[in-house]
Amino acid sequence: MPDNALEPQFAYWEPGSEERYIRIFMSHRWGQDRELYEQVLGQLRSQGHHIDDVSLNERQQIAGPRGGDVPDLKVQAEVAARIFTADIVIVASRPGITRSDWVMWELRIAAIGYGVPILFLDFDNQQRRAAIVAEVAALALQHDVCQPVVREIVPRVIKLVGGRPSWGTRLQERDPHLRFRGPPMLSGISKKLPYRAALPDVSAR
Repeated sequence: MPDNALEPQFAYWEPGSEERYIRIFMSHRWGQDRELYEQVLGQLRSQGHHIDDVSLNERQQIAGPRGGDVPDLKVQAEVAARIFTADIVIVASRPGITRSDWVMWELRIAAIGYGVPILFLDFDNQQRRAAIVAEVAALALQHDVCQPVVREIVPRVIKLVGGRPSWGTRLQERDPHLRFRGPPMLSGISKKLPYRAALPDVSAR
């Protein structure tokens, strides 16, 4: 019998090396598109993907902006921290979004500030595409565009986030020449919405 016959034929799993939850931030106007987003989250979960929705929800809207205006600095700090920790931003790219300073600010923070990929949802009845889509494309920033149909959105989400994310993705800066501490309230958001493993830590059992 050869010496290597007794060696294990698999790599031992260690906590921290496993797949983790995909973190999704949805930028939208209140009262629009939430049902579509819920269907997308449900479809992703039904396909075995673990999802954390780090968007602001309707209950937190009360403390947020009105009429699309950019919120005060405290709310901006929390939104920026949520976007920074996200793997992808999804937004309904109706031409009307350019009138929402808040949504436009979120998209600029995601695309330019943090390099988070954006999935734009275009609607069939649009006569023209929102200008922000062309601006993002002109800068060759990571993005995609599709119809607001669940079967189109789901595969594009998976493609943009690179499949099932590893634990280290977006947790640290890999370039040692960059000095970036992250947005304000990052530690608070990390406590409120921590990164979660898609597999349980077996050592805790």
